[in-house]
Amino acid sequence: MRLARFLTLTLAVLFAASGARGEELQVLLGGRYHEPVTAYKAADRLFLNAKQAGELYGAQAYWYPVSGRVQLSFRGRSLQLLAGSAEASLDGRPVVLESPVMLRAAQAYAPLSFFLGREFGEFSGLETQFDARTRLLTVERRSSVGSVRWYSYQDYTRLVLELKKPLGHIASGRGTGGVEVSLPFGVLDAPEDGTVEDQFVRGFFLRQDSKAAVWSVRFAKPGLKWRLRELSEPRRLALEVASVDPKDVAGDGGAEPSPPPAVSVSTAPAPETSALPASRRIVIDAGHGGKDGGATGRRGTSEKDINLSAAKDLARLLEQEKVFDVVLTRADDTFVPLDERSRLSNEAKADLFISLHCNAHRDSKENGYEVYFMSEKASDPEAERLAQFENASLELEGKSAADAEAELILHVMGKTESINAAAELAALVDRSLRRRVDLAPRGVKQAGFYVLRGTDAPALLVEMAFLSNRRDEAKLQSRRYRSRLVDGIYAGLVDYAKRQGWLQKGAPHAAR
Repeated sequence: MRLARFLTLTLAVLFAASGARGEELQVLLGGRYHEPVTAYKAADRLFLNAKQAGELYGAQAYWYPVSGRVQLSFRGRSLQLLAGSAEASLDGRPVVLESPVMLRAAQAYAPLSFFLGREFGEFSGLETQFDARTRLLTVERRSSVGSVRWYSYQDYTRLVLELKKPLGHIASGRGTGGVEVSLPFGVLDAPEDGTVEDQFVRGFFLRQDSKAAVWSVRFAKPGLKWRLRELSEPRRLALEVASVDPKDVAGDGGAEPSPPPAVSVSTAPAPETSALPASRRIVIDAGHGGKDGGATGRRGTSEKDINLSAAKDLARLLEQEKVFDVVLTRADDTFVPLDERSRLSNEAKADLFISLHCNAHRDSKENGYEVYFMSEKASDPEAERLAQFENASLELEGKSAADAEAELILHVMGKTESINAAAELAALVDRSLRRRVDLAPRGVKQAGFYVLRGTDAPALLVEMAFLSNRRDEAKLQSRRYRSRLVDGIYAGLVDYAKRQGWLQKGAPHAAR
């Protein structure tokens, strides 16, 4: 007993002597802000209050100050930490910590790196990330089953379910009305309920059972045929539904194209010829970058970072289609002048130009997303204010708004056709987003954004949400939410491509 008390006192003194500094870390749990957790920094390493961390992860947390022991119980599983020890016990299995558990103010503090590691993630079923710049701890469910995408062809419909881990699956028909696929021990990103409404499939849903993920697909009419097969690189399940045997219309070579290993970024005009002659070129512009940070959230989130992450995710989705050739205006934290972004699009002979941004307002209650296309006259005073804010980066280029206006007068006069096309595209993207995200739709608007003025192609600017709004900022910080938002933009682009006849037989005619 005396030895334990002596150890506790000694560690507390050593921790204080190390120059440890206390602070609160903001927490985003499942896309919602959670109570902050207390952390201390010592020797350039962060330590979390172990009891608070346990409660954050849904465990029953017990702190025994006399022995210096912390016990966290996760649904029958046990994690133990001991003050002064650099070893944790996960159900009796030892795991080495980066640093020993420390004491401060009669509380135990474990290294943050332990909660970020693979062992704890697999043990808790939760994935943790930490942004050192914004001091934000993000905790989300660790999933093994991703989202569903669908493709409507002339003779059949294919639905594809992403699998993040090797999982078994059991498929069975539900009479003549559909099919159900069970994935034992599968864990969903989130439940889904999707509407397809083509000639073969009415819709689908994903649900989480206690020991399995379940994927149910509802057919459009009785008597349809189906087959389920596995695709690789990345691993996923493909369900094909048709009036005849799907292998007679889909074949084995009609599998959904695999995404490339990485997004390729062009910074120069593309050649006149291409390996995919029928491809359509889409330029994706991650707004701001480098010395131009854009808006800053109430909790320190930088707009330029969110824009870049969303742009890369959208590029990956589009490049899976084979009919789209994607160009990014920037692939890292680089400052790119507005006219350079437009020039890149024009020299690449882009068919579409999409600029991604986050909004901000002095009134923190303002929230939601907006879709803009170009007009010399703003649709409302708020649209004019936003255009002035986004055009403010011209000053970083050494230009005035008046100079920029003069340069573009002649260019804009010939843009009527592309502006009309952009209006149609904006409406489709807005409709798609309304179906996928739980943000207030603020509608399709027009304003004189400089980056849109200079492009020859139909051009959109999407304000994904308000960083000045606490709830919007949390959603933008959530990887899962950003994925849904990007899916919405992607689906709107594919709907537009379908209307333009860009997606012919052998390529998807509609997508998620």
